[in-house]
Amino acid sequence: MMHRIMIGLAALSMSACALTTPDTSISELDNARAAIAAAKAAGAEQCAPKLQAQAVANLYWAAHEFSEGDYHPDENAELAATAESKAKQARAKAAKGCKPEIIKLNGIRFHNDKADITPTAAAILDKAVATLKRRASIKVEVAAHTDSRASDAYNLALSNRRAASVMAYLQSHGISAARLSAKGYGESQPIASNATKAGRAQNRRVELRVQ
Repeated sequence: MMHRIMIGLAALSMSACALTTPDTSISELDNARAAIAAAKAAGAEQCAPKLQAQAVANLYWAAHEFSEGDYHPDENAELAATAESKAKQARAKAAKGCKPEIIKLNGIRFHNDKADITPTAAAILDKAVATLKRRASIKVEVAAHTDSRASDAYNLALSNRRAASVMAYLQSHGISAARLSAKGYGESQPIASNATKAGRAQNRRVELRVQ
């Protein structure tokens, strides 16, 4: 997918070049080319695909401009600088480890051993529905978590039921099933200590992970 995006953007940037491929090896593009290579090595194609694709597109566009007879030094230098800047941003983002964007659903609670949506949870989910409708291009995973009380198997099954319940609510309120998936993580991903009541409360959560 990323490969197709990069090819598409680069192709658009080279549309004025007819059948010739711009020479990206020219010395004026050394910094941009090196920055793109470093970003790729850091995993930017997976962790920051949009930024990396923009860097590549600007690199090819700059190469095209440098090869034109009607030479504009300032504009060409700006294109090269943009390619380098985008690549550096992509590398910095990749260095953070591809952590997904999380839409927190603070305050969602379920009754003991239940997955039914309570009125309080419904009010929170209605806000999430509004967010998803506003951000119509994103897909999300409904991720449900528990504390460490009870067995691993029990907690995993319970979290799966709760994730499915939340996904069903979102779908019933106008969010396309194609944009949703659900997964229970049980007690495997705590964000606080399970040794305290407050910590366990934090670990019992549901969140939307942007895909």
